[in-house]
Amino acid sequence: MIDKDKIKIEKVAFEGEKRGYYFKATYLEEPKGEALIEISKAGKIIREFFFPAYKIFNISAHADDIINGLEKENDEGLLIAGSNGLGGNAYSGSKQENE
Repeated sequence: MIDKDKIKIEKVAFEGEKRGYYFKATYLEEPKGEALIEISKAGKIIREFFFPAYKIFNISAHADDIINGLEKENDEGLLIAGSNGLGGNAYSGSKQENE
């Protein structure tokens, strides 16, 4: 679980529901350059992690891929969203997972 006392929220970038999953991306003042991504289902956070603020809209663009991966119990969709297209990735695995 991310220690919410160690982050400083700037503003919500986007939030919405798709296929029973709720996505929320929040810009942070601290840590600088990061955003907090929260994915929940039935009111329970199932993924919570930092993601580069400049890439957060990849989360919404790949929501279906992310959901497909979550339903298969893997991070495949998050890895697609984090890809830089050159073999690198902003998402390096389940940094925070609440099961």
